[in-house]
Amino acid sequence: MKSIVPYTKEIVFNTKIAEICSISLEHELNIQEAEIEGNFIVSGEYKSHEVSINKESFSYKLPFTLEVTENIIKDSIDFEITDFTYDIVGNSTLKVNIEFCVTAEEEEKEEEEIVEVDPIQEEIRESVIEEIKELFPEEDTEIKEDESRLEEESENIILNAVEEKEEEFATYHIHIVTASDSIESICALYTTDVETLKEYNAIDTISVGDKIIIPCLDE
Repeated sequence: MKSIVPYTKEIVFNTKIAEICSISLEHELNIQEAEIEGNFIVSGEYKSHEVSINKESFSYKLPFTLEVTENIIKDSIDFEITDFTYDIVGNSTLKVNIEFCVTAEEEEKEEEEIVEVDPIQEEIRESVIEEIKELFPEEDTEIKEDESRLEEESENIILNAVEEKEEEFATYHIHIVTASDSIESICALYTTDVETLKEYNAIDTISVGDKIIIPCLDE
């Protein structure tokens, strides 16, 4: 299974947005039996006035939910953000556009063996069963009670064996380069080094609008 999912959200600020100075995207996941729950965390700094030198911080948590089918192997689920852009709408609204990809392995379906039944033999078998039930009605009732009791015991064993799945979390940063950024300032902002950035990005040179992936090594 592979699904590419678009996600768009408008975030209304309490003040005017004159300029986004820096912005990053993180995410956290909770993989459950029937769905994937999680949050996108958009944070950074902005200026509320064009001529101001002061920067204000912001951080917003955006929840999302994605349903998964029953035949998906939960341990094989992989979540990846494939694109992240933003726009300033009006004076105080930040519109974020996120695209993410979810891949997972599917359980193989067992092919049912088709057994051909001779109609004449089946008719004879059913006739014999009916004759036995007429001769031994009490034994037939006991057999049904035993079968019912076995089914109930099996169900209890299955229920007792069920364990709750532990939550799984994954986090990394996506930084969009602004005019005031350099490779060194990005390393300092996320407490990392140039070699680590080069493992995830082609960053011999960076330009405004480039997206830099920074892994969270301490998590």
